Amino acid sequence: MKVIYLLVVFLIFALSELAAGQSSAELAAYKQMQQACIKELNIAASDANLLTTDKAVANPSESVKCYHSCVYKKLGLLADDGKPNTDKILKFAQLRFSSLAMDKLKALLTSCGATKSATTCDFVYNYEKCVVKGISA
Repeated sequence: MKVIYLLVVFLIFALSELAAGQSSAELAAYKQMQQACIKELNIAASDANLLTTDKAVANPSESVKCYHSCVYKKLGLLADDGKPNTDKILKFAQLRFSSLAMDKLKALLTSCGATKSATTCDFVYNYEKCVVKGISA
């Protein structure tokens, strides 16, 4: 359980770093990873548009729930076994949420990381939903 908790904390840190400080090449690569996951999971265009703009999908399918897990794996934030790559997660979170005060970001990541889920897809989906909600609050 501590591993899942650390995964969530580091995922949020990693996600914040990616968005704010990424170069155009990194951003293009990230968007390609998003599109690859959308295609792999056969996600409808309407749901894909919501996912790629950090908006909630009403009544998410299992594919939608696995989207973030897929992207995280492609970014190297999760190993194939679902365990976190803490160094990469931290870097990504700092890029993604660079405009957020570090103490607020850490508290949010810690809080969202406490989520309990039966599968990696559910965990990462709920984690991402929690983080986005916390950032926009």
